Amino acid sequence: MDSRTDANAVMARPIARNGGLGWDGLAISASTLCLFHCLALPVLIAFLPSIAEWADMGETFHIAMLAIAFPLSGLTLWRGWRRHGGMRPLLLGFAGLGLLLFGVMFEGERIGTLLTVAGGITLAAAHLANLRAARLSYLTSL
Repeated sequence: MDSRTDANAVMARPIARNGGLGWDGLAISASTLCLFHCLALPVLIAFLPSIAEWADMGETFHIAMLAIAFPLSGLTLWRGWRRHGGMRPLLLGFAGLGLLLFGVMFEGERIGTLLTVAGGITLAAAHLANLRAARLSYLTSL
């Protein structure tokens, strides 16, 4: 088998070495769920006001999600940085976590929602950049 075939085979499968796709994929999924919660739940409540009482999880829910996001994203992005050496995903991730933290601080206000949505999008972008950098690093090491 020639090197071109080897490279095509590597590109066709997800990177699993050192937890590659798994942790970034989990973090991207969590960011997507957070975004859905922030954007779709208010619209759903507006159309079905009767669910507002049980759907309002308040500040506790956001603090719990932040408690999950910080170690999950922090460790995943740090491991990615150690693997590929790229600072962009790490810095983007810390900016996203900071935006999420400020969003919780302004809970219940419009600016809190905007900060939380911006933080979720930024954090998801950081994990996509981390995944891309890890794949590129792996492919260039062949």
